[in-house]
Amino acid sequence: MYPTIHRPAARRALALGLVAGAWLIPSASMAGAETYLPTGAAAVTAETSHIQLVQAEVVPDEMPVSYTAEQADRGQKQYDKECVDCHGKDLGGGLNGGPPLRGLAFEEKFGDGNTASTMFLFMSSLMPPNSPGRYSESTYADLMAYILKRNGYQPGAPLPSDAEALDYLIMEK
Repeated sequence: MYPTIHRPAARRALALGLVAGAWLIPSASMAGAETYLPTGAAAVTAETSHIQLVQAEVVPDEMPVSYTAEQADRGQKQYDKECVDCHGKDLGGGLNGGPPLRGLAFEEKFGDGNTASTMFLFMSSLMPPNSPGRYSESTYADLMAYILKRNGYQPGAPLPSDAEALDYLIMEK
């Protein structure tokens, strides 16, 4: 089993820490307690803590992964040309020993709530084995869209070709 790490979840934890810390400073000064705040650039006032609160709330939400039909069609053409020998026409594994890209093996590795960037980074940094990373980011996104389609994921918004944007997309059907 692979560990699941959600970067957006870590950002939320950081935001919650900022929010909690920002509430402590104004509440301590309102209670009449003597507080020792730094001066200069490190000084925190009620006004700056409010700004920190607003900034902390601007963490994008995670959404289910999606792709467009056009991306999946382009991905299928690329897959049939470059990937079928290793992964098979039906994505069930091919003659050259590539692992299945659908079903339980796929879901255990990339599904089950992982971020879409996990799959994208795996593909773009390790595939094809004889020349990893040789395709453009948009080609890898197209290939990923085709694989998602074959695994029953739903079409919708275009699948980004940026790993950081894919951090906010969750692999769930």
